[in-house]
Amino acid sequence: MFEIIGGDGKTYGPVTPDELRRWIREGRANSATKVKREGATEWIPLGRVEEFFPAPSNHPPLLRPSTEIRDFNIAHRLQVGECLGRAWSAYRQDPWKITGVIILVILLQSLMNSIPLVGAFLAFLLNGPILGGLYFFCRQALHGRSGGVSDVTSIVKDRFLPCFLATTVSSLLAFGPFLLGVVPAAALYGSSGVAMEKLVEHPGLLVGIGAPLFAGMLAMIYLLINWSMAVPLAACSSMDFWESIKTSWRGIAPNFWSYLALLLLLGVLNVVGLLFLIIGLFVTVPLTLLATMVAYEQIFFSGTSNSR
Repeated sequence: MFEIIGGDGKTYGPVTPDELRRWIREGRANSATKVKREGATEWIPLGRVEEFFPAPSNHPPLLRPSTEIRDFNIAHRLQVGECLGRAWSAYRQDPWKITGVIILVILLQSLMNSIPLVGAFLAFLLNGPILGGLYFFCRQALHGRSGGVSDVTSIVKDRFLPCFLATTVSSLLAFGPFLLGVVPAAALYGSSGVAMEKLVEHPGLLVGIGAPLFAGMLAMIYLLINWSMAVPLAACSSMDFWESIKTSWRGIAPNFWSYLALLLLLGVLNVVGLLFLIIGLFVTVPLTLLATMVAYEQIFFSGTSNSR
């Protein structure tokens, strides 16, 4: 059994080694956290306890045992104001490093994607894992433990397949309803014999074509929003891609309208950043990623993230 001193200066425990390992995975404890074994009198850094940190590491280990996936404490409340507030507070702590890492990674990613022919293939393979790395970096930054570009590259290396599949599979599944809307719309248009430029003269036909397309688009957006936490979950835990997709749905669906409000606010924020000679995006894009990870912690670690 162990006791630890949290980031707020309070003492927590006693807890079992398994519980302490879970706290490490959740980001509530790291190698610098002061810990005392039951019966001992000296507080020591957790990084010196070999059973938890057998090798030096710049960041807490990623979640390993998939059996502890259900330790996620999914909440049915998302506080939009707190997401923005915590994101801004974390950004102010180290704005140059946070902006520098995120913009550097995005620029390198854009250059990679722009390579003729090969770029499209690399984008297909790497965009998901790179995004997962950015999410992991931002979660580390929320707790003052960001390691820089190494956070991103570690996720690309260690969690490549789950992040890639979480991105690819969720996108393909979400595209399904839109495709189902395209089929009847195309069939109706094909059977009408009306030329494209004459569609405006047939409002009934226009509505008949547009309705399934619009319904399919709404369904696709709804699915994409509910599965939007799949990549952060794949990056910051040991979940496989399918469990990440399912867990994302379990967390976002009951918080859908609050999360949608957050996404809309972040969208407006980035439009404002774009209007400021694009330079504003250097601030709004990092804030968007940080706010997303605050939402991640609120939804999936409710009641734990504030007791660090």
